[in-house]
Amino acid sequence: MSVSPSHPAAVDVVMRFPFVLSVVSAAFIEFDGHRYDLDPATQNTPIRLTDQHLRPPPPRLPSVFDIFIGISSYRDGVRCGFTLFTAFSRATHPDRVYVGVVDQVLPTDATCLDEYCKLATSHWGECKFKSHITIDSHDALTSTGPTGARHAQQQLIGDEEFCLELDAHSQLITAWDTKLVKEWVRTNNEMAVLSTYPMGFEYMHAQDLTFRDSISTHLCRHMHRSSADAIPYTKGSSIIHDSEWPQMAVYFGGGLSFSKCHAEKRAVVDANMKWLFYGEEYLRTMALWTHGYDIYSPNTPPAALNAKYDQEQQTYNRLKNILKLPFQGYVDMTDVASYSYGLVRSVDQFIEFSGISPTNAELDTHRCNQLHWVPYARPEVVEAWVPGYHMHPLAPADISPSQAAMNNKQVQALMDLLVNATSSTSTTHDLVAAGKQAIADGLSQQKANVDELLKQVAALTSLSNEWKQVKNAVVQDKEQRWTELLLNQDLLKKMETQLKQLTEARKKDSSVVEMFLPGFGIAGLVVVVLLFVLVQTRRGRTQYHQVPTTQSSLE
Repeated sequence: MSVSPSHPAAVDVVMRFPFVLSVVSAAFIEFDGHRYDLDPATQNTPIRLTDQHLRPPPPRLPSVFDIFIGISSYRDGVRCGFTLFTAFSRATHPDRVYVGVVDQVLPTDATCLDEYCKLATSHWGECKFKSHITIDSHDALTSTGPTGARHAQQQLIGDEEFCLELDAHSQLITAWDTKLVKEWVRTNNEMAVLSTYPMGFEYMHAQDLTFRDSISTHLCRHMHRSSADAIPYTKGSSIIHDSEWPQMAVYFGGGLSFSKCHAEKRAVVDANMKWLFYGEEYLRTMALWTHGYDIYSPNTPPAALNAKYDQEQQTYNRLKNILKLPFQGYVDMTDVASYSYGLVRSVDQFIEFSGISPTNAELDTHRCNQLHWVPYARPEVVEAWVPGYHMHPLAPADISPSQAAMNNKQVQALMDLLVNATSSTSTTHDLVAAGKQAIADGLSQQKANVDELLKQVAALTSLSNEWKQVKNAVVQDKEQRWTELLLNQDLLKKMETQLKQLTEARKKDSSVVEMFLPGFGIAGLVVVVLLFVLVQTRRGRTQYHQVPTTQSSLE
């Protein structure tokens, strides 16, 4: 593998764009009658209130860097050669581009390198940049599927800074290398992986090889699973309308990915997943995400697109076991620990993030809504990978001036780098100038921002405690009201019972009277009783006047 010489002048520059990213357009996704509004300005902010001060490590860009392109081609030499030709002929810095191809062919097939050399010789008069291409040739009859080829492809990576993975039947747009790096920087995340399904040739303008409209592809939906043990896989790309920024995504797309090469070296493709087709991308997403990497759909598309059963069954059982899905039969877990699934974030966290239920497929959900960065379960791993980064803010006494802010020389070096790495159009310079001004405006307040951030953390903690107290008070009030309600319900039931008894007794009395005096009723009975009492009273008075009151008579 040819690797460019080291550059002593290369200096890592930490890039932060918190102010630039704060104003974005209202992008959205729409399908099947559903609309999902997106706000990428918030995507690197955790959704939990108590975690909202945490951030991923900011991107670091050396002053000079190389790009590795990895391609796995299966008997597709003609289109593979054209992909390589567009990579070199349309790059801003083709001398910094290196390619590794896993070429799976039969003896009678055209090879990727031969087809590239035909196009290069026709264009430049020689097979230019041939020394930048490494071919790992395989007999197509021994192929075991895409995962084995992708694993072999990773072994071709040298000391390049960035890695681009493409399908063999792609073509790259003009200045794809500088555009991709800019797009990666705009994620504001050193652990970002740009990935999606590229659009078809039909979406490109033939004159300038640009794409129509302000749309981009996004992977956020999965196929319906009929059971909990079914392997999840993406349903295809959705369209983001009015797209202006990279958008956090839930799925990796095998057609295109772009990241720092440390992602390919740390989250290695599992070579034992033979004959894995459905679920390959879900596995790759899980491997990257649990190693601390985050997937983003690029706003600017950089490219366009033009087994044996027993081993296959063991492979799917291996994947199901890793994803904690139920399975039946034998499973081969050879060397699974060496791939470090769950090193930074857990597999359970990933399954929840991706919207998949390991127990009930009916609970699966699409993830086309605005996603948010999930803090690392083991931040110390990423902190070791990215020196100077701390997921949890340091105390003010532990922060050195160099950690609190970039100096002016670094800012100037960064902006000079971006100017030199791009075409000299006024639009680009305006963008660079705006970015420079935005960063400069923020630098003077960096140290004060750290103190303010700590105050905000304390305020959030206090607010959280107050919220807990209010919540407890509300719970107690609800419990008291519920008790009173139960008592009132018991009293009401007793009153209803008594009323029912009185009503039945009244009906019974009325029926007895009507038995003897048909049609007379209770009212008639009352009149009779009153008359009887009156007669008895008068008789009593008459007898009283007739009785002698002498003592002898009393005796």
